[in-house]
Amino acid sequence: MKRQYHIGQTVVPYEIDWSANRETIGLSVDTSMELTVTAPMSATHDDVEAALDEKQPWILETIYGLGEQADPPLDKEFLSGEKLLYRGRQYHLKVQEDDVSEPTLSFDGNRFTLHVHRFDKPDDDVSIRRKRQAVVDWYIERAKSELGERVEAHASKLDATAVTVDVVDLDNRWGEYQAGTVRLHWRLILAPVRIQDYVVVHELAHKNHDEHSAGFWNAVGSVLPDYKDRRRWLRLNGNTLTV
Repeated sequence: MKRQYHIGQTVVPYEIDWSANRETIGLSVDTSMELTVTAPMSATHDDVEAALDEKQPWILETIYGLGEQADPPLDKEFLSGEKLLYRGRQYHLKVQEDDVSEPTLSFDGNRFTLHVHRFDKPDDDVSIRRKRQAVVDWYIERAKSELGERVEAHASKLDATAVTVDVVDLDNRWGEYQAGTVRLHWRLILAPVRIQDYVVVHELAHKNHDEHSAGFWNAVGSVLPDYKDRRRWLRLNGNTLTV
């Protein structure tokens, strides 16, 4: 059932997702600016309201930040001359006919080349989907390698060694930590490395801090003193990290 939480004149719609696997109350906000509260079955509505009261600054900051977000880029057709985003930089794309059964993407450090079959016509919807999948597959493979390296680079700083890394599609989240595993969205590979590091450090800090407490943010800040700037960049520009 949809509920409303009032912060002054601001009305925040929210739903409660009761979970038998949850021990604490967590909050998330999607791109429609609706709030989801994930709560254990033992929690009461008063517990939920108390959690919302405690997180008022975060709720306001997140919602107003979403309203300031940059518009997502237009859909690509994967034609020569377009640009692909990688680690925060735009690189030109060249589409080249080759003896391949499926489109494949390569990168030489300066330019992307999309190798396609001659039957992959530029204006054909099926061909566009095939080319997009080739690009996504390349990003995912790079993300598995490079994001794992970012976790390895920071884990010991947060006493979070022996964690595993899983690169997946996380819907409206960039990362999460669960039971010794850091799960990261593959689209982070599109972001500047400093932003990748923010998400990595954020999730690693959850190994020793379940909630976004003062101790949690002190741990993040001990590794990334400018984490607030990185967090704001991601909130404002996350919509642009798309294929």
